[in-house]
Formats: sequence, C-alpha cells, structure tokens
Amino acid sequence: MKLKVTVAKNNYHKAAVTCLSWSTTEEVYSAGDDNQLLCWNVSNNEAIKVTDFKAELLPTDLHFLPRIGGALGKHGDLILITSTDGKFHIVNKSGRIERSVEAHKGAILSGQWSNDGSSLLTAGEDGFIKIWSRSGMLRSTIVSSDFSVYGVSWSPDNQSIVYTSGKFIVIKNLAPNTKPHKWKAHEGITLCLSWSSSSELIISGGEDCRYRVWDNQGRQLFSSNLHDHPITSMAWSPNGDLFAVGSYNTLRLCDRSGWSQSLEKPSTGCIYKISWSSDGTQLAGACANGHVLFAHIVERQVSYLNYVATVTERKVVVVKDVLNDATEVLDLPERVIQMSLRYNHLVLTTPIQCYIYATVNWNTPTIFDLKDGCVILLLLTEKHFLLVEKTTVGLYNYQGRLIASPRWPNMRLDNIRNWQISLSPDVLVIRDASDTKLIHIVDITSNRSMMEQSSTIQHSNQVLQISLNQSGGAGNRIMAVLDKNKDVYVISIKSQHKTFSKLGGQIQGFQWNSDENMLAAIQDTHLVVWYCPSACFEATLLRMCSFVYDSLELSRSPKINDFVGNSVSIRRSDGSLLNVPISPFPALLHRYIQDGKWTDALNICRTTEDVALWTCLAVLATQSQSADTLDVAEEAYAAINQFDKVFYIQHLKEMPTKAQQLAGAALLGGSLQTAESILIHNGMVYQAILINLQLFNWDRALDLATKHKSHVDTVLYVRQRYLDKIQKQEVNEKFVKLRNSVNIDEEKIKLKMEQENNNFKN
Repeated sequence: MKLKVTVAKNNYHKAAVTCLSWSTTEEVYSAGDDNQLLCWNVSNNEAIKVTDFKAELLPTDLHFLPRIGGALGKHGDLILITSTDGKFHIVNKSGRIERSVEAHKGAILSGQWSNDGSSLLTAGEDGFIKIWSRSGMLRSTIVSSDFSVYGVSWSPDNQSIVYTSGKFIVIKNLAPNTKPHKWKAHEGITLCLSWSSSSELIISGGEDCRYRVWDNQGRQLFSSNLHDHPITSMAWSPNGDLFAVGSYNTLRLCDRSGWSQSLEKPSTGCIYKISWSSDGTQLAGACANGHVLFAHIVERQVSYLNYVATVTERKVVVVKDVLNDATEVLDLPERVIQMSLRYNHLVLTTPIQCYIYATVNWNTPTIFDLKDGCVILLLLTEKHFLLVEKTTVGLYNYQGRLIASPRWPNMRLDNIRNWQISLSPDVLVIRDASDTKLIHIVDITSNRSMMEQSSTIQHSNQVLQISLNQSGGAGNRIMAVLDKNKDVYVISIKSQHKTFSKLGGQIQGFQWNSDENMLAAIQDTHLVVWYCPSACFEATLLRMCSFVYDSLELSRSPKINDFVGNSVSIRRSDGSLLNVPISPFPALLHRYIQDGKWTDALNICRTTEDVALWTCLAVLATQSQSADTLDVAEEAYAAINQFDKVFYIQHLKEMPTKAQQLAGAALLGGSLQTAESILIHNGMVYQAILINLQLFNWDRALDLATKHKSHVDTVLYVRQRYLDKIQKQEVNEKFVKLRNSVNIDEEKIKLKMEQENNNFKN
C-alpha cells in the first residue's frame, strides 16, 4: 500500500496554504496567507476562487461541519475558519461569513467541529480552549494553560478532548470535577496530534522530529525513528486503520500500529495540514509553497486462498492466481473505494456502482447502481454480502439482487466500523451506536420487518469487537465478543437463555476461521487457536483442544491479519506478514461432524492419536443433541483419560428414555439450558427443577416451579435445609414472600420426591 501524489501545475495560491478540508469526496476547500478561499476539483487538480477575505483575516484552520448520516441537515454546509486575529468565523459554502466571534487573545491555532456536529472548540496561543455552540455562543472555557495549544482533538464519543501542552499531551474529560490525564509525549514541543474518531488511539508529532502512537491511557504503542525535520501535521483516516504524517518535503502513510507503509518526498515545503476524504481512499495536504497536494492510496491488496487482488491505479485492479501465475486486469470507469475478496467472489465499489466478479469468470461482472453513492463498509459471506452506505444498508446476493434492507434501533451509520458489525448467512449483529454494552441481533432470514425481528444482548462491559462464525446452520451460530477488559467471550445467538462464556483474557484481537468453527486470537504476545471454542464450559477441556504458538518471531504487538484454511496470517509490528500453519485435521474433523460422518471423524482421531482431536470430538459429540453419539463421546473421553466422564456416559446409556439421555449429554456438554428445555419439553419438570437445585441455581429452580405450578414447596424445603446447614438466614425476597404463603410439610415433600425419583428411574 502506498500513496500516489499529485500536485497542480499552476500555483493557484499566491502564498502559503495553511488549512484545508474536504467538502465531498471530489471537492476540497483551501485557504492561506493570500486571504483566498479556493475550491478544488480533485479529478483534474484545478481550483476556482470562492471568495477573498479581508487582509486581517489570515486563516489558521478550516473544518467542514460533519454530515451526520451523510445528510446536510438544516444548517447546510458550514465551514469553521479560525484566524490569527483571535476570531473564528462560520462561513457558508459560497464564502459568505455568517458569523464572526472574538474568541481568544492572539491567534487561534486550531478549531474543530465535534464529531456529531453539535458544537465546536477553539484553541489558541493564549493557552485557552473553549467550547461553543454551533451558532457561536460560548458554552465553557475548559482549559487555561501556560502553554500555547498547537493541537486539539475530540474523542470518538465527544465526551473528552486531547490537547498539546508544551512537551506534554493532556486528556481532559468534559464532565465537571474530573482530573485531567497528562503525560510527557516528546522531547521537544508537541506540535500536532489527532484522536481517531473510530478507535481509542492517539497520534502525536513534535519538534523532536518523531511521531508516536498512544492509547487513551497514555501508554506508548509506537515511536518512530528520527526524521530530518519536525512533524508539522498528522491525521487519521476515517476508519482508523491508517494515518498520515506531514513534515518538510515529507508525506508518510502509516498503519494504525505505527509502522510506515509509504514515504513520499514531494517538493512542497512544510505540510501544515492533512485532511482525509470521507471514503478513506485519498487525502489532501496544505503546503508552505502555496500548493495543495493530493494523494491517492494505491497498491491496496486483498487475498483469499490462491487469489490476490491489487489496486494498481485509481481505476485499475489486477487479480493474480498464484497457482498458475494467471493475471486478470480489471479496468473500471471510476476509482475503486471498497474492495473485498472472499468465498470465490471479488466485490468492488466505485462512487456510483458496485461490481461483482466470480473467480471462474473475470470478464462479465454483475453491476448495479448504488443508492447513496458512497459505500462505508463491505461484508461478505458465503451466500450474500452487505453494503453499508451513507444512509442505507443493503443485503445483496452475488447476482446483484437486493435481498433485504436490515434495520435496527438507534441505527446510525456515520460512525459504524467493521469491528462493530458482523454478518453470517442468517444473522447480522451490530454494537449499539450510543450504548457500547448493547448488541443488536437482526434475523436476516425472515420476511417480516427487520426491526420487528431484532433482539438485543447486554454485556457487562464495553464491547470493543464482535464477530460471528460462518460455519454450520442457524442453530450453531456463535458470536465472539471482546470487551474493554481484553476478555473474549462466546455466546450462542439462537439459545433461549443467552449467557456469555469466557474463552480467555489478555486478548489483543481475534478472528474466526473463514470456513470452520475455529477461533484464533492474540493472547498477550502469543497466538492461540481454539479448535473447539464451545469447550469453554470447562477450562481443562478448552486447554486440551487448543494450539498455542509462542515464538520470538511474532515480535511485539502482533495482530491477526486473516485466518483462512489451515494458516493464520499474522501482521508483525514492523509491518511484515508471518503465516503460522496449523494442523489440517481439526478443520477436517469439523467438516465430517457437520456432515454427520461420525465414523470418519472417529477414524481420523484413531489414526492421528492427537489429544486435541479427541477432545474436540468428545465435546462436539456430547453437544450434538443425539443419543446415537454417546458411544463416540465415550471412546473420545476414554482416549484423553477423562474417566469420570466415561462412567457418567455409561450411566446415561442405562437411562430408560432418550430424553433423559439427551438431557444428561447436554449437561456433560456444558449446556444447562439445553438439558432443562429437553426435560421440560418431555414433561419432566421435577428433573429440570432438581438439576438447578443441585447446581444451587435457586432463583431459576423457583421460577420453574412457580411457572409450572409444581414443587414450589420442594424448592422452599431444599433451600431451607441448605441454609440451616450453612447457618445462614434467608435474605432472598422471592423465598421470603413464598415461605409465608406456602405450607411446607416435610413428610409430604419427602414422599413426593421419592415418588418422582422412582418414576425417573423407571
């Protein structure tokens, strides 16, 4: 991946360009020391004059009001322009000044609209940072510093700001009576910074000629080598996976981890400001020699199995089959914005159309027009794909036909990112836009209203990443969740009682296998592959069916790039790719079990004699909800020396009914809810209550008893015996209320329990 830089032949500005901002993906506004406001056409690098400002208005910063959901809103296109005389100006697109406000003593060095466009802030060389309403009314002065504030940025949720203070960086929460978080960032004055609108990462550059990457706690994640000149500008791409760095005659493109993807040396002097287009494929720079620099991202690459697709030019994609070195050149009429290669299909989007190529035929793509003209996100599954545009979401098949338009509560598409949404063949999950603990589940197989079919899952902590497995039917759909504590959990989407089961801690990132139910994760500094994530109900079994790769070649802060087939692709901290091979047998085992070929699955385990395979087989056999697999589970558990489970399975096989066997197998497979539903469905309410009593799930046992109006006195009696044994008083209000209204006859209860147990045995 690199930048293709272009600079206009004509010097439209007569002095240094100090600031610029994108109006649309094809239009940039710039201003400088010549008092001109120019509008640039990106396609031909030509500019037209919008207006001339007064001589005393020397712009220092320029920022367009964000378009929420892609719409202009009632205020239209408004531009915030700050100047050296301490004023900021709200200007319309035609260049007319709507409002001017005296804000600071001395120059205003930075001005920004908030990410939601509801307010703006200004920071000046007088050391003050002030927040204003959209109309220009002062709301508060939140910072009074002894140092000039050269850079300031909003947090993703607009609840905090980060700003420079000499050699330091400070994060200030906007809530009253909160202590700011401050740390030393550079050896010289910190000149610029940026907080990604889609992640918790902050970048900064200083007079010490270095740029650095930080998390929101001030921990340094990356520090660059020494540059020839101070870093004068920095900016994150909209989706937070790239950032750009500007210096004297220098433009650098970096990955979010900090390593450099591309270095360009244009003859532009200092690059004072950098601004990204909303689609994240191009950027513009304000240069000291009066030029405006434009750069487009080329050499973007996606791969799947033996195919590699590369954007070699703005409108050209080259696809290579590495098996036979066959090459296909795809010429498109417009520049490529989004590109994804998966499941034998390449999907491309341009500003106005979507192209669908099948790997068996590169000559005749399926083409359809986009609704909004700009695709924010593109997700592919085996049967269909999802296009997220500015204001709409569309689910399409690979023939280009619209299948559905999913909707969910609090639907906001302007800030949605690929780690906040996941698509499977039957379910779509999305993290809520405002409540970061809430996850929406949308059933995309139903013909009814998507909004009516949506449900929610509440997690106990802030959710950072969600992802669905792609293998199996709807009943086996599993979602993996990474929370703020760096713990990863799995949850069955279709389960009646949705509960989170923890897989591991200190997780930096994870990814499902593209074809099978295997999960790879970076845990601390090593790679872990869980061959059977559903074994998380027992730590010993989970550990036995896992693969751990701990090697120095992973280096510091590795990240999973892809997990396809029997190889995990790791992106190291220096940007290089490392492919870690895993055993091909777990994937084959999953495939046999999914097809119901239990004999073939047994033969693989018998041949390889691998503990991880035997453990996977044992867990999946008990979770198959089939009494016919008890023999398979018995042999598998015996092979890994889990003899207590072998004896339990032998006990299950002696039970008189299949329902009892299935319920017992479900318990062994870690699913109390499944066992409970099987028993209740077969009229065995007492057994369902008894299971919960034995596991001390008192509330659930009482709920079942009251719902089915059976054995309420039994639950109260067993609970009281338990409390008497541990010498505790009853504090549960449910039990306190019922104990006063339900007569507890010990002899009658014992007789009833004995009768139920006899019926169960017979």
